[in-house]
Amino acid sequence: MINYRNVVVKIGSALLSNDNHNVDNFIENICKQIADAKKQGTKFTIVTSGAISKGQEVLQIQDRPNELEELQALAAIGQQNLMRMYEGAFENHSCLTAQILLTHDDMNNPNRFLNAKATITKIISQGVIPIINENDVVATEEIRLGDNDTLAAMVTNLVEADLMIILTNQKGYFDKNPDNHSDAKLIKKCNIKDLQDSTISLDGKSKLGTGGFKTKLHAVKLTTSNITTSVIASGYENNIVKKILNKKSVGTIFHV
Repeated sequence: MINYRNVVVKIGSALLSNDNHNVDNFIENICKQIADAKKQGTKFTIVTSGAISKGQEVLQIQDRPNELEELQALAAIGQQNLMRMYEGAFENHSCLTAQILLTHDDMNNPNRFLNAKATITKIISQGVIPIINENDVVATEEIRLGDNDTLAAMVTNLVEADLMIILTNQKGYFDKNPDNHSDAKLIKKCNIKDLQDSTISLDGKSKLGTGGFKTKLHAVKLTTSNITTSVIASGYENNIVKKILNKKSVGTIFHV
Protein backbone atom coordinates (compact mmCIF):
# COMPACT_ATOMS: atom_id res chain seq x y z
CA MET A 1 0.00 0.00 0.00
CA ILE A 2 1.36 3.42 -1.01
CA ASN A 3 1.11 5.98 1.75
CA TYR A 4 1.73 9.20 -0.23
CA ARG A 5 -0.35 11.10 -2.77
CA ASN A 6 2.13 13.65 -4.16
CA VAL A 7 5.87 12.98 -4.33
CA VAL A 8 8.98 14.88 -5.45
CA VAL A 9 12.00 12.72 -6.32
CA LYS A 10 15.38 14.42 -6.60
CA ILE A 11 18.13 12.50 -8.43
CA GLY A 12 21.72 13.65 -7.93
CA SER A 13 24.56 13.94 -10.42
CA ALA A 14 26.60 11.09 -8.94
CA LEU A 15 23.78 8.67 -9.75
CA LEU A 16 23.73 9.79 -13.37
CA SER A 17 27.37 9.05 -14.12
CA ASN A 18 28.62 5.87 -15.74
CA ASP A 19 31.64 6.09 -13.43
CA ASN A 20 29.90 4.05 -10.76
CA HIS A 21 27.21 1.96 -12.45
CA ASN A 22 25.14 1.51 -15.59
CA VAL A 23 23.10 4.70 -15.76
CA ASP A 24 20.62 3.40 -18.33
CA ASN A 25 19.73 0.46 -16.08
CA PHE A 26 19.52 2.75 -13.06
CA ILE A 27 17.15 5.21 -14.74
CA GLU A 28 15.04 2.40 -16.18
CA ASN A 29 14.68 0.90 -12.71
CA ILE A 30 13.78 4.19 -11.02
CA CYS A 31 11.31 5.11 -13.75
CA LYS A 32 9.64 1.71 -13.51
CA GLN A 33 9.14 2.14 -9.76
CA ILE A 34 7.67 5.60 -10.30
CA ALA A 35 5.45 4.40 -13.15
CA ASP A 36 4.13 1.50 -11.05
CA ALA A 37 3.27 3.84 -8.18
CA LYS A 38 1.73 6.39 -10.55
CA LYS A 39 -0.68 3.70 -11.77
CA GLN A 40 -1.88 3.42 -8.18
CA GLY A 41 -2.72 7.11 -8.05
CA THR A 42 0.43 8.77 -6.69
CA LYS A 43 1.51 11.97 -8.47
CA PHE A 44 5.20 12.51 -9.17
CA THR A 45 7.55 15.35 -9.99
CA ILE A 46 11.24 14.68 -10.68
CA VAL A 47 14.00 17.17 -9.96
CA THR A 48 17.15 16.04 -11.70
CA SER A 49 20.77 17.08 -11.76
CA GLY A 50 23.18 15.83 -14.38
CA ALA A 51 23.07 18.17 -17.38
CA ILE A 52 26.65 19.33 -16.85
CA SER A 53 27.96 15.82 -16.18
CA LYS A 54 26.16 14.56 -19.30
CA GLY A 55 27.83 17.35 -21.28
CA GLN A 56 31.17 16.20 -19.87
CA GLU A 57 30.47 12.67 -21.10
CA VAL A 58 29.51 13.88 -24.58
CA LEU A 59 32.70 15.95 -24.93
CA GLN A 60 34.79 13.40 -23.00
CA ILE A 61 35.84 15.90 -20.33
CA GLN A 62 36.81 14.03 -17.17
CA ASP A 63 37.13 16.81 -14.59
CA ARG A 64 34.39 19.35 -13.94
CA PRO A 65 35.56 22.78 -15.22
CA ASN A 66 35.58 25.90 -13.06
CA GLU A 67 34.75 28.55 -15.68
CA LEU A 68 31.09 29.59 -15.58
CA GLU A 69 30.76 29.89 -19.36
CA GLU A 70 32.19 26.41 -19.87
CA LEU A 71 29.80 24.95 -17.29
CA GLN A 72 26.85 26.64 -18.99
CA ALA A 73 27.93 25.32 -22.39
CA LEU A 74 28.23 21.79 -20.99
CA ALA A 75 24.73 22.11 -19.48
CA ALA A 76 23.29 23.11 -22.86
CA ILE A 77 24.98 20.13 -24.53
CA GLY A 78 24.05 17.65 -21.82
CA GLN A 79 20.46 18.67 -21.10
CA GLN A 80 19.00 17.11 -24.25
CA ASN A 81 20.82 13.83 -23.55
CA LEU A 82 19.50 13.88 -19.99
CA MET A 83 15.90 14.40 -21.09
CA ARG A 84 16.18 11.80 -23.84
CA MET A 85 17.22 9.28 -21.21
CA TYR A 86 14.21 10.00 -18.97
CA GLU A 87 11.77 10.21 -21.87
CA GLY A 88 12.85 6.84 -23.26
CA ALA A 89 12.70 5.11 -19.87
CA PHE A 90 9.22 6.42 -19.08
CA GLU A 91 7.94 5.63 -22.58
CA ASN A 92 8.72 1.98 -21.82
CA HIS A 93 6.04 2.23 -19.14
CA SER A 94 3.51 4.34 -21.09
CA CYS A 95 4.26 7.53 -19.14
CA LEU A 96 4.63 10.98 -20.66
CA THR A 97 7.14 13.55 -19.43
CA ALA A 98 7.54 17.33 -19.65
CA GLN A 99 10.79 19.27 -19.40
CA ILE A 100 10.82 22.33 -17.14
CA LEU A 101 13.90 24.50 -16.59
CA LEU A 102 13.84 26.86 -13.62
CA THR A 103 16.21 29.12 -11.70
CA HIS A 104 16.08 30.21 -8.09
CA ASP A 105 15.00 33.64 -9.38
CA ASP A 106 11.91 32.04 -10.89
CA MET A 107 11.02 30.59 -7.51
CA ASN A 108 11.68 33.80 -5.59
CA ASN A 109 9.80 36.17 -7.91
CA PRO A 110 6.10 36.09 -6.89
CA ASN A 111 4.67 36.40 -10.41
CA ARG A 112 7.02 33.83 -11.93
CA PHE A 113 6.48 31.50 -8.99
CA LEU A 114 2.72 31.59 -9.46
CA ASN A 115 3.10 31.05 -13.20
CA ALA A 116 5.41 28.07 -12.62
CA LYS A 117 3.00 26.67 -10.03
CA ALA A 118 0.04 26.96 -12.40
CA THR A 119 1.95 25.35 -15.28
CA ILE A 120 3.35 22.45 -13.24
CA THR A 121 -0.03 21.84 -11.59
CA LYS A 122 -1.67 21.66 -15.03
CA ILE A 123 1.01 19.25 -16.32
CA ILE A 124 0.50 16.94 -13.33
CA SER A 125 -3.30 17.10 -13.70
CA GLN A 126 -2.91 15.83 -17.27
CA GLY A 127 -1.13 12.73 -16.02
CA VAL A 128 2.29 13.88 -17.23
CA ILE A 129 5.44 13.71 -15.09
CA PRO A 130 7.30 17.05 -14.88
CA ILE A 131 11.08 16.65 -15.01
CA ILE A 132 12.64 19.79 -13.59
CA ASN A 133 16.25 20.90 -13.78
CA GLU A 134 18.08 24.10 -13.00
CA ASN A 135 18.27 26.31 -16.08
CA ASP A 136 22.05 26.20 -15.95
CA VAL A 137 22.46 28.00 -19.27
CA VAL A 138 21.27 31.26 -17.69
CA ALA A 139 21.83 30.56 -13.98
CA THR A 140 24.99 31.86 -12.34
CA GLU A 141 25.16 31.50 -8.56
CA GLU A 142 23.31 28.20 -8.65
CA ILE A 143 26.04 26.61 -10.76
CA ARG A 144 28.78 27.96 -8.53
CA LEU A 145 27.15 27.13 -5.16
CA GLY A 146 24.72 24.87 -5.50
CA ASP A 147 22.36 22.82 -6.03
CA ASN A 148 19.27 21.14 -7.16
CA ASP A 149 18.71 20.07 -3.57
CA THR A 150 17.43 23.54 -2.76
CA LEU A 151 15.43 23.58 -5.98
CA ALA A 152 13.87 20.23 -5.01
CA ALA A 153 12.74 21.71 -1.69
CA MET A 154 11.27 24.74 -3.44
CA VAL A 155 9.44 22.49 -5.89
CA THR A 156 8.20 20.34 -3.00
CA ASN A 157 6.62 23.42 -1.45
CA LEU A 158 5.34 24.60 -4.82
CA VAL A 159 3.45 21.40 -5.65
CA GLU A 160 2.49 20.88 -1.98
CA ALA A 161 4.02 17.40 -1.96
CA ASP A 162 3.67 15.21 1.09
CA LEU A 163 6.98 13.46 0.42
CA MET A 164 10.37 14.61 -0.86
CA ILE A 165 12.88 11.88 -1.72
CA ILE A 166 16.52 12.88 -2.25
CA LEU A 167 18.42 10.04 -3.91
CA THR A 168 22.16 10.22 -3.55
CA ASN A 169 25.24 7.99 -3.45
CA GLN A 170 25.16 7.75 0.35
CA LYS A 171 22.86 5.54 2.43
CA GLY A 172 21.49 8.53 4.31
CA TYR A 173 22.45 11.07 6.98
CA PHE A 174 25.33 9.94 9.17
CA ASP A 175 26.60 11.40 12.44
CA LYS A 176 30.00 11.81 10.71
CA ASN A 177 31.19 11.84 7.14
CA PRO A 178 31.30 8.11 6.28
CA ASP A 179 33.95 8.74 3.62
CA ASN A 180 36.37 9.82 6.34
CA HIS A 181 35.17 7.91 9.41
CA SER A 182 34.73 4.14 9.42
CA ASP A 183 32.72 4.35 12.65
CA ALA A 184 30.11 6.73 11.21
CA LYS A 185 26.56 5.72 12.14
CA LEU A 186 23.47 6.11 9.99
CA ILE A 187 20.76 8.23 11.60
CA LYS A 188 17.49 6.55 10.64
CA LYS A 189 15.05 9.16 11.96
CA CYS A 190 15.53 12.87 12.53
CA ASN A 191 13.23 15.73 13.51
CA ILE A 192 13.66 18.66 11.13
CA LYS A 193 13.57 21.04 14.10
CA ASP A 194 16.71 19.35 15.43
CA LEU A 195 18.70 20.33 12.32
CA GLN A 196 20.53 23.36 13.64
CA ASP A 197 22.98 25.08 11.30
CA SER A 198 25.81 24.11 13.64
CA THR A 199 25.05 20.42 13.12
CA ILE A 200 25.02 20.65 9.34
CA SER A 201 28.69 19.98 8.85
CA LEU A 202 28.93 16.98 6.53
CA ASP A 203 30.70 18.01 3.41
CA GLY A 204 31.13 15.00 1.13
CA LYS A 205 30.77 16.32 -2.40
CA SER A 206 30.67 14.47 -5.65
CA LYS A 207 33.19 15.52 -8.27
CA LEU A 208 30.23 15.65 -10.67
CA GLY A 209 28.06 18.07 -8.71
CA THR A 210 28.36 21.14 -6.51
CA GLY A 211 26.06 20.27 -3.64
CA GLY A 212 27.26 18.23 -0.69
CA PHE A 213 25.32 16.80 2.21
CA LYS A 214 25.10 20.26 3.71
CA THR A 215 22.85 21.41 0.87
CA LYS A 216 20.67 18.33 1.28
CA LEU A 217 20.08 19.06 4.94
CA HIS A 218 19.31 22.70 4.18
CA ALA A 219 16.83 21.46 1.57
CA VAL A 220 15.13 19.31 4.18
CA LYS A 221 14.83 22.36 6.43
CA LEU A 222 13.17 24.30 3.61
CA THR A 223 10.32 21.80 3.33
CA THR A 224 8.37 23.64 5.96
CA SER A 225 4.94 22.13 5.45
CA ASN A 226 3.55 20.09 8.33
CA ILE A 227 2.43 17.44 5.83
CA THR A 228 5.84 16.93 4.22
CA THR A 229 8.12 14.01 5.05
CA SER A 230 11.64 14.02 3.60
CA VAL A 231 13.86 11.00 3.00
CA ILE A 232 17.52 10.97 2.01
CA ALA A 233 18.58 7.55 0.73
CA SER A 234 20.91 5.72 -1.62
CA GLY A 235 19.76 5.49 -5.20
CA TYR A 236 21.87 2.35 -5.51
CA GLU A 237 19.60 0.36 -3.19
CA ASN A 238 17.30 -2.06 -4.96
CA ASN A 239 13.67 -0.84 -5.27
CA ILE A 240 14.50 2.21 -3.18
CA VAL A 241 11.53 4.33 -4.30
CA LYS A 242 9.09 1.48 -3.74
CA LYS A 243 10.51 0.86 -0.26
CA ILE A 244 10.22 4.52 0.72
CA LEU A 245 6.66 4.77 -0.59
CA ASN A 246 5.74 1.76 1.53
CA LYS A 247 7.43 3.26 4.60
CA LYS A 248 10.18 0.68 4.85
CA SER A 249 13.13 1.57 7.09
CA VAL A 250 15.66 2.83 4.53
CA GLY A 251 17.87 5.90 4.46
CA THR A 252 17.11 8.75 6.85
CA ILE A 253 13.53 9.90 7.43
CA PHE A 254 13.05 13.54 8.40
CA HIS A 255 9.80 14.65 9.97
CA VAL A 256 8.34 17.68 11.76
